[in-house]
Amino acid sequence: MELGEKLAYYRHAKGLTQCEAAKMLHVSRQCLGNWEAGRREPSIEAFARICQLYGITAELLFPDELEY
Repeated sequence: MELGEKLAYYRHAKGLTQCEAAKMLHVSRQCLGNWEAGRREPSIEAFARICQLYGITAELLFPDELEY
């Protein structure tokens, strides 16, 4: 599953619309839509807010990159 698909999956799992999640993340709905469509990636700061909002860890979004 690609990053954008994961972002959409975890947003849906929280029962949030794109508008609701974007407001909570302090970004536009279009920005969030671009992340979920894979056209752009969130900043490091945005990733931290996403993980906090969705109650997930970065490891769930990037399991291969965090292997030691």
